Amino acid sequence: MAMTGEARAIIVTNSVFLVLAWISVCLRLVARKKYGNALGADDYYIMAALAFSAALVITIIVGASIGGFGTLYENMSEATAVIFLKILFVLQFWYIIAVALVKMSVLYFYARIFRTNGMPLGIKIMLAIVVGWMISFLFATFFQVWPLWCNWTVCDPTTNYPAMYVLSSVTDIILDIAILSLPVSFVRKLKMSNSKKVCVTAIFGLGIFCTVASIARLVYTVGFLQVDIVGNYAINFDTNVVNIIMWSGIEACASTVCANLPCYGQLVGGGPKTASYIKSVGSSFGGSSKPYRKPSRPDGSASLEGIVPSVPSGLQTRIESTNANNLDPDIELNQVQVRTTISAQSDCAEDGMR
Repeated sequence: MAMTGEARAIIVTNSVFLVLAWISVCLRLVARKKYGNALGADDYYIMAALAFSAALVITIIVGASIGGFGTLYENMSEATAVIFLKILFVLQFWYIIAVALVKMSVLYFYARIFRTNGMPLGIKIMLAIVVGWMISFLFATFFQVWPLWCNWTVCDPTTNYPAMYVLSSVTDIILDIAILSLPVSFVRKLKMSNSKKVCVTAIFGLGIFCTVASIARLVYTVGFLQVDIVGNYAINFDTNVVNIIMWSGIEACASTVCANLPCYGQLVGGGPKTASYIKSVGSSFGGSSKPYRKPSRPDGSASLEGIVPSVPSGLQTRIESTNANNLDPDIELNQVQVRTTISAQSDCAEDGMR
């Protein structure tokens, strides 16, 4: 069966967005390594999201190549129709997991920046909601038509699965907006000018671009919902379904790209200033983009070697953490001051008397 123009468009668009997602993750890792920042949970989740996005795009490309994606139902053989529906069934799981992992990565990135005495409650709640969203729709997708083989053969539908697709898309967009709005509650508490607050909020809000793909997918999902599926086997191959497939791959990859954008401050022009804003935000909440580890002595006890400069004998070094709230917003927050004072040790006193 000859490949249609629609099938070629699906392959090209999804391939391009997958390459962009791969590049975005690589740049994120380069930024981490270049500035000595250890990998965190947010980095591992975004790498997992990339893996599932790749699985999704590869599955879509296979569907466009041999599964009849972009081909009219009237021009399909029965065997091709079965392959179409089997591939459609599988890729739904890749999509749900991929977009959920991106959301988790963003939330863990917030936790890295905004942590105080642990992960903020609001982030914990959103993580629980995202995990619940992922698990619920994985189960709903698996049982959307029962028995299982009815997903790719002629059966009367046991559920209104187009409505489930719409609910999945709507809640996906709502979660994205809620997650992107989280930093506002933290940033507004900072002691910095309003212009800087807007700048910081904009940096965290770059992910809003991924909602464009989510909304496009929702439009085609609503179109699929408006068609009667009862006794209408051909509707499963409708143009709306093909567009839902294409935009699913684009959304997963675009979300991965957007989740990485706030990490590029030091890699682009004017980056140090952008990175400084984020670092200052993190410092003021006690968080850090670079996890702090104390050097250890051979016996396992903590050591200040490498942190505090060496001082002459008879001097005592005292480290005091400055209060971030008393610093000028333009100054790096959460700095450490090292003050040297004369120790009134008896041996020093005796040496002085000699």
